[in-house]
Amino acid sequence: MFDDKKFIGKTIQSLRKKANIKQSELAEKIGISEKHLSKIETGKNLPSLNNFLKMAQILKFSLNDFGIKEENIDDKYTEFLLKLIYSASDKEKRAYCEILKTQNNIIKMYNNG
Repeated sequence: MFDDKKFIGKTIQSLRKKANIKQSELAEKIGISEKHLSKIETGKNLPSLNNFLKMAQILKFSLNDFGIKEENIDDKYTEFLLKLIYSASDKEKRAYCEILKTQNNIIKMYNNG
């Protein structure tokens, strides 16, 4: 049976080693304990979404590395937005969400009027 936690953990571990980064270094960069990262890499724990995105930024991986095809990734706008999101702080992500919500409301008003 396929174990998602083990697959994700082994993939993260492989990508970390490929990037030539020690477990202690990665843990420090994403703000978790080395023990917690070890549990992620052995499939005992899953990373939070925030920590997963930090790992993606540091290790420079994409969902393709986890066997998930990123359709439309060739679209330069989609690629730009994904890079922006992956590298944004929590405060910036909240700001982007508010901007997009406002823009969506304006578009809806324009289309209905």
